[in-house]
Amino acid sequence: MKKLAYILILLLPAITYCQQDPLYNQYQFNQLMINPAYAGMYNRLSVGAITRFQWAGIDGAPQTSTITAQTGINGGKAGIGGIVLNDRFGVSSNYEIQFIGSYNINMRDARFAMGIQGGLVQYGYDFSGVEFDFFDDPEIMQGHDNIIKPNFGVGFMYMNQNFFAGASIPRILNSSVSDGVTTSERYKRHYYFTTGFAKEINRMPFKVMALVRSFEGDAFSFDLTGSVYLDMVMWAGISVRDLKHFGVFGIIDASDNIQIGYSFEMPSNSLVYGNYGTHEVSVKFNFNVSRRSMFQEKYF
Repeated sequence: MKKLAYILILLLPAITYCQQDPLYNQYQFNQLMINPAYAGMYNRLSVGAITRFQWAGIDGAPQTSTITAQTGINGGKAGIGGIVLNDRFGVSSNYEIQFIGSYNINMRDARFAMGIQGGLVQYGYDFSGVEFDFFDDPEIMQGHDNIIKPNFGVGFMYMNQNFFAGASIPRILNSSVSDGVTTSERYKRHYYFTTGFAKEINRMPFKVMALVRSFEGDAFSFDLTGSVYLDMVMWAGISVRDLKHFGVFGIIDASDNIQIGYSFEMPSNSLVYGNYGTHEVSVKFNFNVSRRSMFQEKYF
C-alpha cells in the first residue's frame, strides 16, 4: 500500500476536487447508463449488471460496478428504470442511485424519446488502508466525512431500425463542498453525444457507434466502436478511445433472455507498463413485456 500512498499524493488534487463520470466500454449495449431517454426504447424489461476493472494489477486502481433496470410501460409510450452504481478509485468510494422516466413519441418507422432522472450521489473518502511513512497532515489521517448530494439529468434520443442519435446530461448539477475556508468542486457536469448505424451485408449485421463526451473546462473524449453479429449469436468488435486506448469485446446471446459480455482494453501510451489492462464483465436479462415493438432487431 506504500506505493499506492505515493500515487495518491500525486493524484489527490484530482480525486478531491473533481470526480469524473465512470465510462464503460460496453455502454453501446446498454445506453441507460449515459442517457435516461433510453429507458423503454425497446418496450421490454431489461435488468443488467456490469463491472469494470481498470488498470488491473495496480493497488487502488478504478473499479466500477453498476446495476440497471428498465421497462416499457403504457404500451411502449413511456419507460421507467433505475441505476445503482459504486465507483472506487484509491481512497475514493462513491455510491449513486438514480430513478428514471421517459416519454416516447412514435413516428412512422422511428421513435423520439425524452428522459429525465434524479437521485442521490454519496462521495466518500477513506485513508485507513494507506500507510504513510512521512505524512502527518491531520485532515488526511482522519479522512473525510461522506458527502451526499442530490442530482438530476436529462436526455433525448431518436431511433429507427438502423440508426440512432442521442444527447444527454446525466448529472446536471455541479457538486462543491465548503469547509468554511475554501470551496472545492467534487463534480462537474458531463455532456454526451452518441450516434450509430447498423447495416446487413450478406445477411450479417454490422454496427458502428461513436460517442463524444466532454465536461466543463476539459477537452473532448471520443470513442469509436465497430462490431459484427456473428451467426446471430455473438457481437464481436473493436474499440478505440482518443486514439490512445484500444480494445476488443464480445457479447454472447447465451439464451433468448440472457446476454453475457466481456471486453479488454489496453492503452498505447506509458500507462501500458505496470498493469494488466482494463477488463469488463457483464450480464443482462431481457424479457418481452408486450408484443408491441417498433423494432424487429435490437441493434442499439
